[in-house]
Amino acid sequence: MNTESNIIQYALNDPLTGSYFYFTNDLMSDLKNSLSNPSANRIIWNRGTGQFKFYCDEKTVILKENTFCTLTALNYINFPSNEQKVTAIVFNREFYCIRDHDHEVSCNGILFYGAQNFSVLKIPSNEVVPFEKLVDLFEKEFEEADSLHGEMLVSLLKILIIRLTRIGRNHIVGIQSDYQSIETIRKFNLLVEQNFRKCKQISEYAFMLNISSKKLSELFRYAKLDPPLQIIHQRTILEAKRMLLFTLKSVNEISEELGFEDSSHFSKLFKKITGKSPTAFRIRKN
Repeated sequence: MNTESNIIQYALNDPLTGSYFYFTNDLMSDLKNSLSNPSANRIIWNRGTGQFKFYCDEKTVILKENTFCTLTALNYINFPSNEQKVTAIVFNREFYCIRDHDHEVSCNGILFYGAQNFSVLKIPSNEVVPFEKLVDLFEKEFEEADSLHGEMLVSLLKILIIRLTRIGRNHIVGIQSDYQSIETIRKFNLLVEQNFRKCKQISEYAFMLNISSKKLSELFRYAKLDPPLQIIHQRTILEAKRMLLFTLKSVNEISEELGFEDSSHFSKLFKKITGKSPTAFRIRKN
């Protein structure tokens, strides 16, 4: 823990269990620790009045005042120099597994592992004070460090995730009060994350959700979200971009790994969505 210049940084790292948790109220002051665990999920909160810009999976992300971003270990992130102070909470699966405990927080498909793989959420003005108090509880807990310390941090993290999930649900316009429909959308997003390599058709996901393809498409239209097929394609091409940028695999190897029987079908879809062929995309970025 470091309190110099009002900077608070704290890490819980258990070599026996592999459990890792990191908290900082000034992310840019210690990126090394914040990014040191490659298997960690991250919650970033801009608590200041200025903007905080960074890059995630080839996209520019701008966090305005009192805006959160949730990231998984799958995301490739780059933080350029920025003097804006932001709070970051980093945790790995051994500390708290959001997949195994989805029944507790119901955040997957909304906060984490959605079709876009990261969420940006604006905190309503009437929610800012409760969130600030929650951060105060985190900081207070760092001073305790007794035998219940780890459990308390997990409890606080769960509260934070639940509150963010509620905000995320309200961001699904058109059906904010229809919790059953929101749950269907959430499950669809998670199913896409789990199956996009082998399942490319809406009908396959509709079958897993036990609804018709037509009803699934209508639900996304009412919610003013991208069509389900577009979400499936976007997730597939996002993975293709990652593999083109961060591996040495050939286009044919990537096509096969992503479940395409013919690499020409993969290249056609990639160009349709990105405007470039896979080879041209790789050359441009390198």
